[in-house]
Amino acid sequence: MKLDEQSVVAHVERLTMRELRLWVRQGWVRPAASDDGPVFDEVDVARIRLLCDLRKEMDLPSSAVPPVLTLIDQLHRARRDLRRLSEALDEQPQDVRRMVLASVRRRMAGGD
Repeated sequence: MKLDEQSVVAHVERLTMRELRLWVRQGWVRPAASDDGPVFDEVDVARIRLLCDLRKEMDLPSSAVPPVLTLIDQLHRARRDLRRLSEALDEQPQDVRRMVLASVRRRMAGGD
């Protein structure tokens, strides 16, 4: 899905053009650039919906949005990294997987 500004505003009912442009200027949303202007993908639209929730439903002040977005971005990166680590571990022989899992369990139990 690739959307222009008008389509995003039509797609996200709680959003105004003014808010969308402000959020892009502030760097809270980073659409791709094209000759016709910004182009928003599914991830951008999900982030815009999150911003609508934070600002409109939760009444989060503008000053609190950047740290919240940073924490959410860090969480997504950590989940992606853990998924990749899990996939790499799945490719290993069974004895290697058992040793790694045993080591993780010891560390989680405080036996490090």
